[in-house]
Amino acid sequence: MLFAPAAFEIALAQPFQSASALSPIVSGISKQPLMVQVDHLLQAMAFVGRPIADADRDALYKAGQLPDDQAVAAIQQILDRYAIARVDIDPLRKVTVLPMTGSTEGLTKDGWTTFLVKISNRAGATDALDVDSPHAAMPYDFTRMQVERSVYDDQFTDVMLEHVFHTGVTWGTWGGGYPYKQPPQPEQTGVWPQHGDLSFVPTKDRWAAVSLFQGAPMQKTLSGFPLEYAILQVYSRDEGLKSMTMSFNVGTLRSSGTGSAPYTPGNPGIRGEAQFSFNVAKAVPVTLRVLDENGQPTAARFTIRDKLGRVYPYRSKRYVPDLFFQNQIYRYDGETVDLPAGEYTVETGRGPQYEKYTRTITVKADAPSTETFKYKRWVNPRALGYQSLDKHVHTAGCLHYNDPTYGIEPKDMLRYSTGEDLDVADILIWGPNWYYQKAKYFTGQPDPISTPNNVVTHNLEVSQFPSSSGGHTSGHGIRDIDYPGTKKIEDWPSYTLPVLKWMQSQGALSSYTHSGFGLDVQSADLPNYITPPMDSIGANEYIMTVAHGATDLLGVGNTNFISELNIWYHTLNAGYRAQIAGETDWPCINGENVGRGRSYAKIPNPQAAVTYQGILDSIDAGDSYVSDGRSHLMNFKVNGNLPSRKVGAEIKLPAGSTVTVTADVTALLQDEPETIEVLGSSYPMETQATVYHPLPEPKKQRISELPVTGVSWRNIPWWHIERARIGDTRNVLLEVVVNGKPVASKQIVADGEIRPIEFNIPIEQSSWIALRILGASHTNPAFVLVDKKPIRGSKASVEWMIRALHQAYEVKRNGWRPEDYDEATAAYDYAYQSFKKILHETSAP
Repeated sequence: MLFAPAAFEIALAQPFQSASALSPIVSGISKQPLMVQVDHLLQAMAFVGRPIADADRDALYKAGQLPDDQAVAAIQQILDRYAIARVDIDPLRKVTVLPMTGSTEGLTKDGWTTFLVKISNRAGATDALDVDSPHAAMPYDFTRMQVERSVYDDQFTDVMLEHVFHTGVTWGTWGGGYPYKQPPQPEQTGVWPQHGDLSFVPTKDRWAAVSLFQGAPMQKTLSGFPLEYAILQVYSRDEGLKSMTMSFNVGTLRSSGTGSAPYTPGNPGIRGEAQFSFNVAKAVPVTLRVLDENGQPTAARFTIRDKLGRVYPYRSKRYVPDLFFQNQIYRYDGETVDLPAGEYTVETGRGPQYEKYTRTITVKADAPSTETFKYKRWVNPRALGYQSLDKHVHTAGCLHYNDPTYGIEPKDMLRYSTGEDLDVADILIWGPNWYYQKAKYFTGQPDPISTPNNVVTHNLEVSQFPSSSGGHTSGHGIRDIDYPGTKKIEDWPSYTLPVLKWMQSQGALSSYTHSGFGLDVQSADLPNYITPPMDSIGANEYIMTVAHGATDLLGVGNTNFISELNIWYHTLNAGYRAQIAGETDWPCINGENVGRGRSYAKIPNPQAAVTYQGILDSIDAGDSYVSDGRSHLMNFKVNGNLPSRKVGAEIKLPAGSTVTVTADVTALLQDEPETIEVLGSSYPMETQATVYHPLPEPKKQRISELPVTGVSWRNIPWWHIERARIGDTRNVLLEVVVNGKPVASKQIVADGEIRPIEFNIPIEQSSWIALRILGASHTNPAFVLVDKKPIRGSKASVEWMIRALHQAYEVKRNGWRPEDYDEATAAYDYAYQSFKKILHETSAP
């Protein structure tokens, strides 16, 4: 803006010239503002790792001592050696892009290369400058995608948003409901490529990424001065001879990612483009040796950044097994990652049961190298008799793409779960690609790709089905994935009870997923007695189906833990016996990693191979706990008895007495409290910064200080050991819970040591007992019957259940089909009558 008036006068004084007739040297300007710009340019070039050669730097400052016209010409001759393109803006704001041959810098596969762009601004424009290319668009297609700006790289978010939301697909309310429009399926359209056939994909030529560096001291807008230089960075996913169209946009015309955003009067901006060719050199292969604590080959997670904090491989250009919505990649022992020459920081780990560490590696040009990483455990649940399960992950939908592949394959999930030290990943087939995935992958048995140490299996989530508005349900250990009498999704029941009963009829465990949705209230009390809205896709109709004995599990670990536990506590107080099980809903609620919420199930033989059915049997029996993996509540017993939810296997007392509660407990907190970035939002998120420092630092917030109420689709860690940190100590509070209330507690030092604990707890009435580190881990309950009487823990709980049942009925009946209405109403009435009977039997307040 400082130079705009003068620039405008100069522009008017110049004759109208075509771009092709322009002199290579912009003349008639003052050297002083140009030298100021050169100073900024040299700082920025050095910062992005492409400093001007010393000889050229010296020559620039010597040129600045010449008279104006000579100085201006000499400076351009030097800077033009680094320029790849000239952008000319004529007095009528027409933009022309001309390739320049001054720069000899070439591209390298999987690397960024920096060029200058020379701008002759005869219009004195002070608008924003943008760069775009059809070859830089996202190489993915989505039929449905949950879009969260915070999850993505700014380089391609707008492209993705435009593509996703202009596809004309109407999804209605999140989670389906009824009716809704189903996504296109391969057998319905007949035009989809074969699974994994990249040769068909129309996006295969989207090999590049382009970005203007506009961090300090550079700026996002043109100065208005007749001559300036911008810094352009180009990334290549591929090697060999490549060609691309690159366009430069002046004004508010937004990049579409396709190079073809139209000009409209309401969105002024002018675009010019040209074609560029590159011979892209090979990157340097770096072999990764990945060894567990015993020196055995395994898989691990790697986040690789250069000095500017840029992540490698570049996220928007990744294909499986590397995922664009994660910073990290996963590699098995002996596999490679291609990197340009340079210095990198590598943060690596193997999930929450291993220590993670960071180190620096140097990659030399044309010198393949090997880097060895050996990992150290702080706890080994498997050796102590516990195997882990994430009961809710997906290989299609949400953040996954449907083109070039229908989501990802079981072998990819095996890689990610092995890299996170997760024993079993339960892949739930759901609405997106339902027809394709169930035909290709579902067998009713673990996938053949499984190993003795890591298992992947396929089951069902009833999401984007007619009953979805009542809550997403899932079946674990199912033998048949199609509801009887149905041929398509729309044929399924429109309320959840018959679906859950059908799952149980197969011997499977029936469950609600992401239970907290629709149950959130603005209270951190646990239990609390506020009637929830019952308006979402969590364990909403559980308030009805629990009365029918149709719900075995509540999925927890990925939504507000107050909401998840509150409804569970109330129903346990009424004598019902659903269990909790850990889940992630990756990559929908969380795209960070699998196994963020886990069940740990006691297995009789610690040396035995991992079996999915063995874990389900243990959870069904009751001997399991849920955790984020950073705390463990093992060998929980009451009077020496393992917990069991089986009727007849309760701990029986002839009269009120004191019971002994024992367990082996461990947790790990780092010395310094963990923080996450909060970027202008009330909720934190994982991000990949694509702007380069120096910039204002994002706000860092302790996980322990995050709100414990609210529902967010972002990557907020709801269950995390930091939630339990006491002040600035490394202590957490271990509590004994009886009928929903903490009755005894001990502070535990979270230093990774396993400590036996013991409590003596007076029990006066039939009760359920559990251990918890609130916000981090929770056991399933032990049931204690006094004088053979049923558990009737709280009259207030039953009254809450009746209110919640009425609320659910009023909300959920709007989604029922007419032919289901009478049966669904009768199911709610049965639950109401059951609760009324229990209320009459309950005397405890």
